[in-house]
Amino acid sequence: MIDSHGHPITDGGGRLELSAINVELASDERSRERRRQSGPSRLSHELLGVRLAEYLGCSVPELPEAREKASRDWPAYVRGLFQASGISGLVLDPGWDLSATTSAAASFHELIGCPVRPILRLEPLIDRLIGEGAGAAEVLGAVEQAMHDAPESGYYGFKTIIAYRTGLAVDPTVDMAMAERSLRETADLPVRRRGKALRDLILRQALGWSAELELPFQIHTGFGDSEIRLAEANPILLEELLRTPEGEAATILLIHGSYPWHEELAYLTLAKPNVHAELSMFNLYAVASVADRMEKVLELAPTSRVLCGTDGHGHPETFWFGALLIQEGWARLRDRWAQQGARPSWLEQVGADIMEANTARLYGF
Repeated sequence: MIDSHGHPITDGGGRLELSAINVELASDERSRERRRQSGPSRLSHELLGVRLAEYLGCSVPELPEAREKASRDWPAYVRGLFQASGISGLVLDPGWDLSATTSAAASFHELIGCPVRPILRLEPLIDRLIGEGAGAAEVLGAVEQAMHDAPESGYYGFKTIIAYRTGLAVDPTVDMAMAERSLRETADLPVRRRGKALRDLILRQALGWSAELELPFQIHTGFGDSEIRLAEANPILLEELLRTPEGEAATILLIHGSYPWHEELAYLTLAKPNVHAELSMFNLYAVASVADRMEKVLELAPTSRVLCGTDGHGHPETFWFGALLIQEGWARLRDRWAQQGARPSWLEQVGADIMEANTARLYGF
């Protein structure tokens, strides 16, 4: 499969603390201790431990030492996991690293052993400029420049995490005056919550620029880490933005399966011919129901516009585990649909599309 969404690997080998694979971000020792205590009670923690122990040929209690030994040759260990998972390519969101250009992608390719297509996340630039006191026109101009420079810098698409900032209820009618005023009126708030009107204006314009550049645009939807306000991340809140000329022109991916709003995602993908559904992240945490969650999207959305990924991050095992579960989920769903009468040739085409061909088409693999 081609992984439609992942992040850099920050691990460097040694013992793996499974409780660190979590959506809670607090980094103080008390919070880490709480995660260590509660982690073993999570099903995802249990199944990852069992599957990894099986992969390493040890028991679950022996896992820390076995992983430390196996990862002494770190590049070989990482490559082994990617090969075992069947991942043959990766769309990389470098997060806050604005220097993740072609050279950085090449370095990551050397580590994981398969092609990498980096995408440009917009918020690092937006947040920095807002924090420095830039005006609305300056921020908008800087985003436009960055996006138009992106292809030459080795980027294959764009991404926004506005869901983590001021939410997906984007007002497509805002103008520059409203954007500037929003900066003044929210000056006392943390940077991440400042300038809703400006962020709304940027997103609408950015969709237009991505259409001009013919590069896909990812929008974070649904759950994420503990900094998100989940009520503001429902993809149905994007309806008005998707009705604009920019929203209709861009190639838009609503990512992470929009958990828990899979059916809203499926409807938007069905109703909007330029909208794609990307399935990732939930397969790392809602591990017992991957097939069911995939079905909520795939039974309604055109399968020619559904992509599958992992949202692997930090530890290479997250890519491996996420890829295995999404592929196993599709295998169960394929059998279920075969029993209902779907033709084998049709099912084979769906599997090829969602696991590889759709991502390859959008990102030039």
